[in-house]
Amino acid sequence: MRLTISFQRVFILFLMFALLLLTASEQGRSSTSPSPIGTVKEIRSGMLERQDKDLWKPMSVGMVIFANDRVRTGSDSLAVLTIKDIGAILVGPGTEYYLGDPARGFKTLLKRGYLWISATLSPGRTMSVATSNAVAGVRGTKFSVIQDAAGMDVCTCKGTVDVSLRDGKTMSVAGGMYGSIDASGKMAQPEKGKPHLEKIWKEKPARFAVCLNCHKKGKKIGDLR
Repeated sequence: MRLTISFQRVFILFLMFALLLLTASEQGRSSTSPSPIGTVKEIRSGMLERQDKDLWKPMSVGMVIFANDRVRTGSDSLAVLTIKDIGAILVGPGTEYYLGDPARGFKTLLKRGYLWISATLSPGRTMSVATSNAVAGVRGTKFSVIQDAAGMDVCTCKGTVDVSLRDGKTMSVAGGMYGSIDASGKMAQPEKGKPHLEKIWKEKPARFAVCLNCHKKGKKIGDLR
């Protein structure tokens, strides 16, 4: 009889311990679960994919975007993301983009490709786009970023973008201006965007294809501001 009671006590203690482990495991899992931060608003062409461990999986319109997601587009793709308290992000062709967490300052990384961002930051929110060449910090604006082997280009449609360089210096790119950072991380003084557009309208370089689709010939200079 005593042996039976002792066994029952051991079994109950073991069961309680197992329940505690299960509860702790569930709490740990929920605490590390990514937070939803937005949705896929549009896929205008091609494919948008999200990285899941070592795999890239297709996304569709309406799917949830989570904090710290990594997304990419194909060479002929164009997609639009909406991020709560941040704004809208157009992801251009051949782009790989790592999103951050708006709750901790929306620090993002553009590994390669093109972004056009319409930031409507809620009070207290911040946003930045980092590349291998520099970091573009935002103060409620509309701007684009290109990152490729040639370097990084920042073009501001409205507002101001502060570009932090590798050497610790910061340069501002105001509305209607653009700034180029070369592959070594050096940045020339920002210039007016209109003459730059007039030049690339004639040359039609591939890296500015998305810009040319938006800023067509005949646009007035005021359209850049």
